[in-house]
Amino acid sequence: MRIIATYVEGARRVGRARGVLAATYLALLLFAAPLALVVRGLIADHLGASLAAESAARGVNWVWWQEFAAQATGLGATFAPSVIGFAAPIANVSDLLDNRRMATVVAAVVGVWLVLWSFLAGGMIDRLARDRRLGVAGFAAAAGRHAGRLWRLGVLALGLYALLFGYVHGWLFDDFFPWATRDLTVERTAFLVRVGLYLAFGALLVALNIVVDYARIRLVVEDRHSAVMALVAAARFVRRRPGPVLLLYLLNGFGFLLLLRVYATIAPSAGSSGAGFWLGVLVSQAYIVGRVLVKLQFYASQVIFFQGELAHAGYVAAPVAGPADPPAGEALRGAPAEPTPTRG
Repeated sequence: MRIIATYVEGARRVGRARGVLAATYLALLLFAAPLALVVRGLIADHLGASLAAESAARGVNWVWWQEFAAQATGLGATFAPSVIGFAAPIANVSDLLDNRRMATVVAAVVGVWLVLWSFLAGGMIDRLARDRRLGVAGFAAAAGRHAGRLWRLGVLALGLYALLFGYVHGWLFDDFFPWATRDLTVERTAFLVRVGLYLAFGALLVALNIVVDYARIRLVVEDRHSAVMALVAAARFVRRRPGPVLLLYLLNGFGFLLLLRVYATIAPSAGSSGAGFWLGVLVSQAYIVGRVLVKLQFYASQVIFFQGELAHAGYVAAPVAGPADPPAGEALRGAPAEPTPTRG
């Protein structure tokens, strides 16, 4: 029941942080818009004034799409059928589990976004941990205060993910799987072995995700400066409370799966035009907003759980970044004082 209460309180904090949701979505939109314009230019150059352009404007010209995909490179290669509707998240999961390599340009774009996200994450966690409005200046100050530490943590996490995907994934699927299935004559058994390896790899990935999440939280909430010690402290925190930590993660994961289920039902299909096209755009943008909400819910519920275990509700070690509310405003809002945290 305590984990459920933590999840519910996390949803309440996210609901009170609507400005953070709006700012994150706007940042994502501004980041993606230039990339979309580049792909649009590549498509326009390839189509030109041909009959295929008229056909594509009316719906989906599969013959042209295959021709475009065959010659596309860089960002143009991302314009594939898997970008349509619910196929996109399924393709992302498949690429993740099968460790498919990204194109160099795409990997560079993802890297830049992760740097930007790490900057925003400092402000998000700070805002959700305090559960009080910071304002634009306060959010930016909090994000800037923690950015360097979170970037160092990101480099360390990247190394751990590279080890997991580069060596562990290769050993499981390139070495162990062929050895375990070389004498099998029933295809179903080989399939079950591969599913078991997916589950094992997924469990390792979830464990690493959890530790990295709590390392971010410890950096921000406790105002730590060492990314290495934050990782060590996060691993120790998770090791001492494996059951509640995993249950909370699974509860958040269920929320993400529920979002996917809803999106699978209403996701736009190819070939829409006119009002149907714009409805599809709105549905897709709503899904992106939902993804941001899910991530904020992860942060909020994990922050609340951490604060309840090692400090108290609303505790953040760093002073308020930026201008704070006047004492009268704090009194009117009934905000509690911040006592010294207890360590456990």
